[in-house]
Order: sequence, then structure tokens, then C-alpha cells
Amino acid sequence: MKHSKVYKLLTAVSFCALLSGCLETPWDSLEFNRYREKNGEQKNLGQVRFVYDSLNSLSLNGLMNTNILPLKVYGTALLLADAQDTQQKIDGKNLPKTMQKFGFIRAQGIANWRDDLAVRPELTGEKTFGLVRQNIEVNIVGRRMGLEVANITCAACHGGVTYDAQGMPTRNVWLGAPNSSLNFDGFLGGIYKGLKIAANNPDLFLAKLKEAYPNIDALEYKTISKDLLPIIKKELAKMEAKSGKVLPFPNGGAGITNGVGAFKRDAKLKKDAFVYDPHEAGFVSIPDISYRGFRSSLTYDGAYGVKNTERFRNIERNEAMNPSWGSKLAELASFFTFSAMGNTMGNAEKAVPRVKEIFSVLQYNKPPAYPGVIDSEAALRGSQVFAKSCSQCHGVYSDGLNPQLLSFPNKFMKSEAIGTDPLRWQNVDQAIKDYSDKTAIGKYVDAGHSMGGYVAPILSGLWYTAPYLHNGSVPTLWQLMNPELRPVKFELGGHALDMQLVGIKGELNEDGKYVYPQDYQPWSLPTEYDTTQPGRSNKGHEKPFAGLSQDQKKDLLEYLKLL
Repeated sequence: MKHSKVYKLLTAVSFCALLSGCLETPWDSLEFNRYREKNGEQKNLGQVRFVYDSLNSLSLNGLMNTNILPLKVYGTALLLADAQDTQQKIDGKNLPKTMQKFGFIRAQGIANWRDDLAVRPELTGEKTFGLVRQNIEVNIVGRRMGLEVANITCAACHGGVTYDAQGMPTRNVWLGAPNSSLNFDGFLGGIYKGLKIAANNPDLFLAKLKEAYPNIDALEYKTISKDLLPIIKKELAKMEAKSGKVLPFPNGGAGITNGVGAFKRDAKLKKDAFVYDPHEAGFVSIPDISYRGFRSSLTYDGAYGVKNTERFRNIERNEAMNPSWGSKLAELASFFTFSAMGNTMGNAEKAVPRVKEIFSVLQYNKPPAYPGVIDSEAALRGSQVFAKSCSQCHGVYSDGLNPQLLSFPNKFMKSEAIGTDPLRWQNVDQAIKDYSDKTAIGKYVDAGHSMGGYVAPILSGLWYTAPYLHNGSVPTLWQLMNPELRPVKFELGGHALDMQLVGIKGELNEDGKYVYPQDYQPWSLPTEYDTTQPGRSNKGHEKPFAGLSQDQKKDLLEYLKLL
């Protein structure tokens, strides 16, 4: 979740050079501290850290440079943007409902919480799942400043809604599942709209701030009114003069992220953070992260590997479940807290022990079982189709109706061979590798560049991870298997699942756009996915299905529900 350089100056701290080492000193989140106070020391906090640990990202450096939110400022901006007009009363307690429109979940439960590891969090559905806070206070050259700040945790992106037997979304989440409705572009657009009100009419904005947060203390109000708002006005003027965009790159829409664009921006590998480039489109659909121990590299393009380890190699189950391999993957995964959570590279390296604790759980994480009815005979026939046509790239599973992943080849495919959109791997350039090698966490990471293709993904949990392909460009598995049915445009976000076609439930309207059924009310605001735009092509992965009959495809579809 990256918010452009506007964040660098959306704080009261303009004396960063005077702070020296204090910049990277992190705060634990308020929620994580409360958990420890209430439950004491637990044997394993992996799942708790996944939900509540900011992994060192709540620091002054994060506040000034990346995506740490001044919560009351941005909350007021979002609520104002969502209001009918500036006369409408706003209330900070409604912020989670407003954020839900952009795919943030108000969870009521966690379906796969391991009670043997730690006490279950208390979720009421009245807060934003995966968002944590802290109140900070600093003294700079004798001046006190205070703010309530917030950031996302792993669970914001990798805690997805579960579905019932009819494919309807529930309010329970599954840790490790993708949040395929999270829309950072829409979220930032709402903030931007509200901040423009702050820039044009600061007195009105401050009045609405007090209306939304009537208990705001005097120090925070002074910090916002005297320091933040004047800087907001200056920064928005710079943005308007260039592109009028919050980010110099697109994030891609609901359930799509652009970590490469975020990395380049935070590493200052782009010359101008205010110039928008639509071809900086390194899109990936947020993945399911079950069975990560079977991966020999991370990300769809395999651009990041474990130092001094073969990047693309077959991994058997005994190695995938070995804690020592999970520990190495955790070191690599810590690297991504830079682009995903706004960490400094130094704090990312310091977070490695915490990420190892998370991986001690994730390494064995399973996807949810398919909740609908499965045709067993068709699924068994489909297993033979899979073994012949799919397993060479997507892994070997045990026989029967409870297939377990036994080995995964981590097979790398050149882009021209599989035919999928190349912009993701093309945007991973030499500058990323050069920068990564020099960082504190670079000792763990072998950052690649221009790998030229993608790693065939693990298919476990495939039934609930729509849309498909690395860039999320195909709504259903049936459309993937039948390329002529792939829609040019479709709705994405807050969707129900089609339990027959496996994927987003929808229908073609008179314009040929794949839209939600008229009687379905999405739980978040849908975005339009246009496959004609840069980085969004729905071409590719057609050859594996070319020789299959329609009956074989139906059998294969039934088998894939079991994975």
C-alpha cells in the first residue's frame, strides 16, 4: 500500500537530518501490545504477528517516507470524500465501513486460527482487519509533536473472505488467502479527494476533523493544524502540476498490487515521484500463500530467490516441511516488508526473527476445503487429466479425493512460451538488483532482473483465488480453459463465486462486459478490469487446454476443486 511522496511531507517532521538513528526506531502496534498484555507470553505468536505485528514499519522514517498513515487526517479525508457533500455529518467510528468499500475487511472471525498456538483474537466486525495503530509523540529541537498513525499488516492482503456452499462471501477470513477485493488505487483516490478539501479549505477540514474525532487531544490537533495541513497544500500543488495522481504508477485495481512500482519509488529509482507512468505496470494478483515451503523463489516471476540457492528447482514434501528451509524463506520474505509495508531495509532485516515466527505457521498453512458439492467420479477422471497435462508444471499430488502436494517443480517458463503479459517481469530491472544487493537485508536475497517469464504457480486453493493468471485477468477457470470465452472487460471486487465455472460469478451484459448478477450486492465497490490496458492482457496459457475435449475440461475443473 504505497501513497507516493505526498507521505514524505504529510507529517510535522521537517528536521529528519537532526533525528539521525531515531528515524528507524520502531513502535509495536497498539493492538499487538494489548494482545501481549492480555494474554501474556505465548509459545508461538506466528498467527498473532500475521494479524497484528507491523514488523518494525511503524517508525518515523516510515511516517515520513512511505505508507504510514496519519490516521485521523486520512480518516477525515476518506469520510469527507465518501460524504454526499461537506454539510453531511461525519463520524470516525464509520471509517471501517468506508474502508470496506475499497476491499478492507471487517472480519467477525478467523476460520483457520490454530488454538494450540495462541489465544484467538476478539473480532467484532467493527474494525478494519489487518490495520494496526499506535500513538506516537516526539520532541524535535524542543518542540513536542504527536499523531495517531496506522499501517497494514500481512493479514490486510493475505487474509481473504471465505465462501459458503453457494459461493456467497462470509464475514470470516482465512489467513493465507488472498484479499482479492483490496483496491489501493480507489483507497488512495478517496484520500486524495478529501485532502484536496483540506488544501482548499483548511478551516472546514479542521472543523470536520473535530466532528469525526471529537476526543482528539490538543497536541495532535496542533500538530495537524499547524504542521500537516500547510505541507499537504504544497504537496498537492506539486502533484496537480505534474499528473494529478497520488502514485507515479498504477496499482491495478481490486485484488491487484504493484510491488515493483512501490519498490522503485521507495528506493528512489524513479527520477520524479509525481510523474505517472501507465507502463510501470508490474501487476500481480494477490496470491494464496498456502504451502509456501514448496517454493524455491518468491513472486510470480521468481525474481527473488534465497541467497546461494538454486532459484528454480524441484522441492519434495520433506524439504518443503523442513523448518530450516522455512527459516530461509522467512529471511527472503522479510525483504518484501520494504515495498509492502513501508519498512526501511534496516528494519526489514531486524524483523527477520518475527517473520520466521510467522513462517513457522505459514509453512504448514493449508487452503480451505471446497464448500460445495463435488462430483467424485468426474474428479477422479480429472486427476488423470491433471497428471498428464498439468503436473509437469504445477506439481505432483497424491492419488484419491484428498490430494496432497508431494513435490513442486518450480518450473520457470519464458514469456514467449506461455504467452502471458510480459510487463511484470519487464519492470523488474537491473537497478532493483543493484539496490537490493547493497541493503542490510541483501545478504539473504538474490534479487533477479529481467528473468523473462514466470514460475508456474502452486494450484492449492485454486477454487477461491479468482481471478486467474499472474495479473488476475481471467474471471473464471472455465474461461481460462476456453480462451475464446475470456471477457475483454469484467467487474472485480466484493464478488461472489460461481461454483460451477469456478471463479467470479457474473454474466455478459449487452456490451459484452462480464458483470455481477443483477440480484447480487457486492460487499465492496467493484472496479473494472480492462484487458486492453498495459499489463492487463488476458492472453496466454492456451496450449495446455488446446488438446482437451470439453468433457476432459469439465473433469479437470472438478478435480481442481479438490486442491
